[in-house]
Amino acid sequence: MKDTVIALGVGLAAGMLGGLAGVGGGVVMIPLMVGVLGVTQHRAHGTSLMALVFTGLSGAITYSMRGSVDVAAALSLAVPAVATAGLGARYAHALPEWQLKRAFGVFLTVVIVLLVAKPWLVGLAAP
Repeated sequence: MKDTVIALGVGLAAGMLGGLAGVGGGVVMIPLMVGVLGVTQHRAHGTSLMALVFTGLSGAITYSMRGSVDVAAALSLAVPAVATAGLGARYAHALPEWQLKRAFGVFLTVVIVLLVAKPWLVGLAAP
């Protein structure tokens, strides 16, 4: 029962922060599942991806209802992402847990740097 309540809290945090910051709930969910719930890294990745199907739909519908979705851009992003997601999952599953943790840590570090640098990076984009 305690794990279920904690898992609900992890889901609430991931949904709110993911929707608010636009970074994806997995950035929040995976570390919390591993660190707080004691889930293995591989299971946390898989569980997060399954949960993100639903959180992504919910967030996309909400943004779409407010006219904040570029459908052409979304399809341009989604087609290659869907095509390669299975490959990425197979590769991640083949890694030993410590390597997957390290790779995820590097990913989080890159995300942090990009989020902090975003105000300066926006000025570099072509008009």
